[in-house]
Amino acid sequence: MKDIIITSFTDPLCVWCWATEPVFRAIETRYPTVEIRTVMGGMIRDMNDFSDPDNGIDAGSDGVDAQIAHHWLESAPVHGMPVEADGFALFKKGPPSSFPQNIAYKAAQIATPARADRFLHGVRAATIAQAKITSLPEVLSGIARESGVDVPAFERALTDGSAERAFKMDIALAQSVGVSVFPTFLVKSSAAREMVLRGYNRLHDFKQVFDRLTGGELQPLASPPDADVLAWLADSHGPLAMEEVFKAFDFDSRAQADNWVDKLVKDGLYTREPAGTGFLLAPTMREDAV
Repeated sequence: MKDIIITSFTDPLCVWCWATEPVFRAIETRYPTVEIRTVMGGMIRDMNDFSDPDNGIDAGSDGVDAQIAHHWLESAPVHGMPVEADGFALFKKGPPSSFPQNIAYKAAQIATPARADRFLHGVRAATIAQAKITSLPEVLSGIARESGVDVPAFERALTDGSAERAFKMDIALAQSVGVSVFPTFLVKSSAAREMVLRGYNRLHDFKQVFDRLTGGELQPLASPPDADVLAWLADSHGPLAMEEVFKAFDFDSRAQADNWVDKLVKDGLYTREPAGTGFLLAPTMREDAV
């Protein structure tokens, strides 16, 4: 039994959920007895009825893309994850809702549960770091294929109503917890003690919660840079942003992290894929692995 279960109420289009990915990498490498579960929250039912005045987002589907891109660029120095504002046209060229991406995650869960979180990471990266129109079925199917999801089963779940029904169950769960901002985290211990964190939280915020829920008994493991662990993270989540790599390990500095990654690239083990304000580190397909 896990010491802690974090239920992450999220949305594939939420930049602060994208910002939380490095925090999850840090938890995964240091707290092996913590489980992270994902629940879709359906942040945007209809962009024409959506308003986020604190972040300057209120233009409706016809003009909101520029507002969102501006907000994402403003947020990037805070969280360090790559964002792509140039050419971002998600709501101009696609449906005015985040529901297609939410439902697609549930379809991935139904089709291939073990690859669903990799699919979600892929949708976030494609949307926020690469400005792809991830509401389109063909784009979602492509991400599913790249993530190792059973594509026929994925597409079947999208069309037979099972993914949408599962999404509605997630919405009901989020409402029962009182989720009003994304991300929101329900953190529960094995002793049934729980706390709720709302919005963007860093590793030290989660550590404080772990300490309170376990009386300080749950302590982080050391996480020195390790190529095998990096390979595990890349397999679990797909190509990783540099911020995810940096937060996953106990580097002395960002320069040390950069040098470590430079060597992996130089040795031909990884490639850097351009992604907005940064890059994604992707394992190189080796001939002997084909």
